Amino acid sequence: MTLEKLGLEIKTCRKSKKWSQNDLENYSGITKRTISKIENGFIDEVGIKKVETILDLLGFEFSLRQKGHPRTLEEILDERK
Repeated sequence: MTLEKLGLEIKTCRKSKKWSQNDLENYSGITKRTISKIENGFIDEVGIKKVETILDLLGFEFSLRQKGHPRTLEEILDERK
């Protein structure tokens, strides 16, 4: 997953919780400017701790799978929840 795709996923998750970037800033302590850069793919590098904090607040976690392999049935079903 590219940083741009990750940013879009974070944005989608945030919006599904009906949180603004200001809300996420208040909950995470990460500036709105940084959140905006992450969500819009305007940041070349981002600290993994910041991403972990954001994902945790949104109810998600990191997951690794081998590049180029299709998603598992479990991953597909989890997306539908």
